[in-house]
Amino acid sequence: MLILSWNSFRQRWPLFVGAALSLAVGVALVSSAVQLAASATPPHPPAGLTALERERLRAGYDDVATIMIIAAILAAFLTVFIVATTFVFTVDQRRRDLALLRLLGVGRLQVRRVLVGEALLLGVAAIMLGLPLATPMARAQLWLVGRAGLLPAAFTLTWRPWPLVLGAGIGLTVAVLGVLAASRRAARIPPLAALRDGDTAARAMTASRWGTGLGLMAVTVALVALAPVAGLVAALALSLGVALCGGVALSQLSPLIVPAAGHALGSVLRGGTIGTLAAANVRHAVRRSASTAAPLIVLVSLVAGLAGTLGAVTKASEVELRQTTVGDLVVETAGRHADRISALPGVTSASVEIDAPVMLDIDVRNGGHVERERITSGIVAMDPAAYPRAHPIQPIAGTLDDVHGPAIAVMQHTSDGERLELGQRAVLKLGGRTRAVRVAAVLPEMLNTGWQVLVPRDLLPARVLAGAPAHIVLQVAAADDARTHVVRTVHEQRLGTVTTLDGWIADAVATQQRTNDATMIVLLGLSGLYAAMAVINAVVMAGADRGRELAIARMAGLTRRQILLMTFVESITITTVGLTLGAAVVTAALTGIALASASTIGTVVIAIPTVLAAAIAISALVVTAAASTATTWRITRLRPIHLATARD
Repeated sequence: MLILSWNSFRQRWPLFVGAALSLAVGVALVSSAVQLAASATPPHPPAGLTALERERLRAGYDDVATIMIIAAILAAFLTVFIVATTFVFTVDQRRRDLALLRLLGVGRLQVRRVLVGEALLLGVAAIMLGLPLATPMARAQLWLVGRAGLLPAAFTLTWRPWPLVLGAGIGLTVAVLGVLAASRRAARIPPLAALRDGDTAARAMTASRWGTGLGLMAVTVALVALAPVAGLVAALALSLGVALCGGVALSQLSPLIVPAAGHALGSVLRGGTIGTLAAANVRHAVRRSASTAAPLIVLVSLVAGLAGTLGAVTKASEVELRQTTVGDLVVETAGRHADRISALPGVTSASVEIDAPVMLDIDVRNGGHVERERITSGIVAMDPAAYPRAHPIQPIAGTLDDVHGPAIAVMQHTSDGERLELGQRAVLKLGGRTRAVRVAAVLPEMLNTGWQVLVPRDLLPARVLAGAPAHIVLQVAAADDARTHVVRTVHEQRLGTVTTLDGWIADAVATQQRTNDATMIVLLGLSGLYAAMAVINAVVMAGADRGRELAIARMAGLTRRQILLMTFVESITITTVGLTLGAAVVTAALTGIALASASTIGTVVIAIPTVLAAAIAISALVVTAAASTATTWRITRLRPIHLATARD
């Protein structure tokens, strides 16, 4: 059987080029992302760093590792989906070949062995192509991470063999798994039935496709319904699951929608020969149309879904800041100027909030055992009496009145998701000194990650806070000259930078949006290009298989120009179907966020990535139309009689 697989692979190699390239790029993406994650191990810290600086350096490396692991998971997901879809399409294009094998006496199990053997050969070819691409891809990802400002100091890309081995193993596994379902389906078809033409929705919707599509659709609906109950922070995380599950679900169920698109096209273009033929092709070539639309659905749902989620994070953060911050002016300064600014004439209330250069070790329960969580950032030293006036936040346990002396307030969950409770003990570390503290208040989880822990200012030495960055939320007297006096004094005495509260919030939101945009580019930059390549590959494969069909159409009287116009209309229609289904998934993801924001912060937050969505739609229409037209132009160069009588 392996010899038969080799001969088939060698003779029909053009049919496997698309699958091989898709798998090769997937192997390179996964290997490069894992290589960067493996490189994110803190080096020996430079001499002269404090303990806090060393911990923050280590945390920066951990952040890079986390981002690249997520990028590797997304790349692996796309690889599995794209390669599996490509293999199904490839096997469907060879139904006549497989039927002839059955007629010659080859059994079902032997047919499956032939296809698995071909998949192994294709996997080996993809690995040989993909592993050399891992190096330039890793450097490209490193450039993206650096451009996003996420690289810690002294980060170097170190090469290890095991990420390449892992990528190669994933490539072979994906190749075999991708062909299993298609081989089972091909082996089950009776030989004579396999020789018949036709591509109906009933045949396209197999039991496995029904099960996968409906199962993932149920998961998608459950995630959307869970969002309002889980809260806004959790809903933002769930939205990525909605994009993933919903995209795959609708790609599996797309054969049910493609005929409807064909009927709609026929209604619009009724009376014209080209429109009637294009509509008929869309209606009847269901499997081909669905295979073309599938990668586009996933591309739109992932890219636009993630963009909408990150945009919702920014909008919700702005709403949250406005709801939880009361003041007129905000001064960005150093800790040593805090008391002078607070005592300025016209200031009625001043909430001093200093970025404390300390660490906090706190024990958290994780799965039945206790682990020590170290917090190195987001620890804010504040005035317990003034803070509630500037930030009317209702604790879920305890009260801010108890936050004095060796008592602190914490956010409900750590950055790793562990739950913190009232009365927990912790250790505050400052250089070589430690101070035992307890949790006196637990505040609700918030999107504003500028702080995780609140500590009283008098808990820390004044000399430590003097040089630390701080911001002060000021409330000033109603008189117009009072605000003017405060602004002028801060400027003239060079005590810091003063802005209005609205301006400070706008700057914070803009900074967060830049971070979100950079994170999205790192996570989906190369993977998005990979999905776009898969869309082009699907269009080319679908068109390249239509040689005889188009030749017969030309022999029936259509001109080459009419054939090009017909395939152009088909391409636009299928692309529109893919864009519409992808938009439906994005709508579901944003709906979950809107419901959660309404129940959590009392405001419906929706961030529609209009510019990005328009760019994706226009690019998809142009690229797929160009690829379809170029493919049709190439295969119609020969005389129709040559194509119509060619051996299939």
